[in-house]
Amino acid sequence: MKPHVDTLVVVTATTDPSRAAECLQSWLDTAHYQWELIVVANGVSKTAPFLGVVPAFAEGVRLALQTRADVIACLHDDLQIKEEGWDSLLLAHFQLQPRCGLAGFGGGRTLGAPDIYKIPYEPHQLARGTFVSNMEEAELHGGRVLVPQTVACLDGFSQIGRRAFWQNRPEGVLPTAGNATNLFQRLADLGLMHHAYDAALGCCAKRLGWDAWMLPVHCHHYGGVTAVADQRYHEWADRQIIGGDEGFWEKAHMKVYDEFRDVLPFGVMW
Repeated sequence: MKPHVDTLVVVTATTDPSRAAECLQSWLDTAHYQWELIVVANGVSKTAPFLGVVPAFAEGVRLALQTRADVIACLHDDLQIKEEGWDSLLLAHFQLQPRCGLAGFGGGRTLGAPDIYKIPYEPHQLARGTFVSNMEEAELHGGRVLVPQTVACLDGFSQIGRRAFWQNRPEGVLPTAGNATNLFQRLADLGLMHHAYDAALGCCAKRLGWDAWMLPVHCHHYGGVTAVADQRYHEWADRQIIGGDEGFWEKAHMKVYDEFRDVLPFGVMW
């Protein structure tokens, strides 16, 4: 029997529980602890319609903030974890690094083009640079590293935050008990449905004075399965916005570009 901890809650959202089951089971099988897993149904049935990725995780974080958790891990349902004791590793990291507000298993050392806001807007000005991870195919995405490193932002598939960070509280300010307002909800209110929320959360960490870290947990992200590879998602997206998923992508990048002028561009040095 694995020991139970109430300091960690894991959140995910899924459009297909049967498809996601193998990945979710990998989280449990490789964990050292037992912790609460919150699964938000996102387009599973007529009684659980599509919410959009950002609103779905906003609901999951809202529920997680009602617990005693100090760390809330938002993971895509197409992430397979292969590192034994990954949960104890991340809890130890947050304990050892009190300035760490946001962490994940893959991230970029820079965010935003150097000439952003100096030349006419183009969405790719929000791209991250120098991606590092210990993913199964790390070299295809950037570089492989085997020790934790600070980064500018984390890839969307793993957004692991300290409670105070999710509550939009600056570094050094203590979190509060049960708070329904959270950063994913703020991004949803900003108009983000999907895409660019990883950049936005990196910007939030920078704005609030938190450090962001890449933790070299061995894993495989199948990529896109959480939403983009689901035809039902595209049919739903086409009904929500002109251009469907591409429309979500364009709107999200423009919103992030406008919202985070105070921090973009930025990066870390190694």
